[in-house]
Amino acid sequence: MITPITKNYKGLISITGPTRSGKSQLAEFLIMEQDAVIYLATSKPRPDDPDWQKRIDLHRKRRPDKWTLIEYPTDICKAIKSFRGNESILIDSLGGLVEHHLIKDDAQWKTFQKNFINCITDDNLCIIVVSEEVGWGIVPATPMGHLFRERHSTLTSLISRHSNKRWLAVNGTAIDLDKIGDDIP
Repeated sequence: MITPITKNYKGLISITGPTRSGKSQLAEFLIMEQDAVIYLATSKPRPDDPDWQKRIDLHRKRRPDKWTLIEYPTDICKAIKSFRGNESILIDSLGGLVEHHLIKDDAQWKTFQKNFINCITDDNLCIIVVSEEVGWGIVPATPMGHLFRERHSTLTSLISRHSNKRWLAVNGTAIDLDKIGDDIP
């Protein structure tokens, strides 16, 4: 049986899964008993996409009013470093973050990726990262789609390897990867 993480938990938790799998709901459940929650919503607004807006609205309705919401932070590491108290951080989701950095060349991306991993692996914080499993879908037909998938998948794997706890959400079912899986050498 899944229970929320203990108060004052410190460490990195990764949650992955396909679209509409329950990833965000699992993250919200796990972090619900923390005293102060900072919710970092990474996706850009899409005013011309009513379906996207409906999904955003569902997320908003589920979140408690006492949580602090930061939407689309321009420098996510700077935002995270500013929370050095008893806050717990939920980053939802990695796809929006990767999208912000698609215009960067490979060297700039690698620098960002390294800095981001260092930022979220601070043992003095509780951080949950929600990430889409983009590699399970179709092969992208465009170079930009391929770049997104490659960067996202690589960053998701790096986060998982640095996580204290790893979950996979599939069809509304939470799978504890630490109980049933082993890291690939």
